[in-house]
Amino acid sequence: MSIRVLLVEDIKATHQLITELLDFVGGFEVVGTCTTESCALQWLHDHPGQADLVILDLMLREGSGFSVLAGVAREQAAHAVVFSDFASPAVARKCRGLGALDAISKSDYRRLRVFLEKYRGEMAEAG
Repeated sequence: MSIRVLLVEDIKATHQLITELLDFVGGFEVVGTCTTESCALQWLHDHPGQADLVILDLMLREGSGFSVLAGVAREQAAHAVVFSDFASPAVARKCRGLGALDAISKSDYRRLRVFLEKYRGEMAEAG
């Protein structure tokens, strides 16, 4: 069984990088992609329970990843991890306060890979 991912990222190169990383790690399936806050919130509303993990950027072409995090929590839709250029320690604390499992800087690609491997293992154990 694959872990279903909603990917919220507006930069095409980063979107491709994350998609390739998910394929490399294995056990993940991208079931939705959004480039804006409104798209992500609508997707969560229209597809309840259809994503296990939301990977999102904070600074989107339109809107904010913070609002998406709040929407994920409100819908109790999925787990979330932030992957952003703006994941400073203070921002990471705010993200965790909004329900994110972690907030990882885009400069730390390796840490995202480690997060995904650990998450996949935890979900396999949870059954």
